[in-house]
Amino acid sequence: MEKKYNICSVCVGNACRSPLMEYTLKQMLAEHPELNIEVWSCGTLDWGINPRDPQMCKTAKELGITMEGTTRHMHCDDLRQADCIVVFTQRLKDELTSVVDFGRWDRIVLFDELAYGQKSDVEDPHYMSEAVYARVAQHIVEGCRNIINKWVENPPSHIE
Repeated sequence: MEKKYNICSVCVGNACRSPLMEYTLKQMLAEHPELNIEVWSCGTLDWGINPRDPQMCKTAKELGITMEGTTRHMHCDDLRQADCIVVFTQRLKDELTSVVDFGRWDRIVLFDELAYGQKSDVEDPHYMSEAVYARVAQHIVEGCRNIINKWVENPPSHIE
């Protein structure tokens, strides 16, 4: 069997954007086991083990996505194991280049670039209004749908 393609979704606190991407992709990938993709998420901020953002969990549930678990701090192994490291802002991309080996910088990609073909940031909804959470969540879910459709047509392959 071919090795799994590994995706690590990274945001700041691992409470909103990165876990929403993780759980959305996992749910969508369950319908496409032939893609052989594993997804996990983490955050650059080490603020302990905390529950996911309650408002994002509520918003995700309204979109049919169940977010579970607790926040998880990023470790070097997360980045080493990933074939693709998805971040939500250029600032995070720049930050990760300081901890990822130079030869793996091409694995770091903006969510919007992967999902929509645009080099733009996805705002952090943490502590914002319900409308911002809804807008960001819808953007991520639609983007994940775009990513899955792209991969069904042209599956990603494991990078050695």
